[in-house]
Amino acid sequence: MDQDYITRREHEEFARRMDSENERIKDENARQNKRIAIVEESVSEFNKLALQIEKIALSIQQMTEEISKQGERLENIESKPGKRWETLVGGVLGAVAGAIGTAIAAGFFH
Repeated sequence: MDQDYITRREHEEFARRMDSENERIKDENARQNKRIAIVEESVSEFNKLALQIEKIALSIQQMTEEISKQGERLENIESKPGKRWETLVGGVLGAVAGAIGTAIAAGFFH
């Protein structure tokens, strides 16, 4: 029957070990809670960065579209003098051809 009970010393040793284990678990929980807080902060910062990158990408896309439009407008502006020159040369050649044609026609009728 003495085997069913533990001594006071055994009980105190068990209590001391349990207190030590509980303290270790408490310290481990505090350490893990701190690490979780750091991870949560990091995730929050990553989300902010992702949103900023998305805004930058959208801005770059808009700038690319605007640059493309400006390129088209610049091409039109640069091509106008060439078109005017071609029109002028065509007009002069037409006038010269008309004058030659008129001179030839006048030579036939006189």
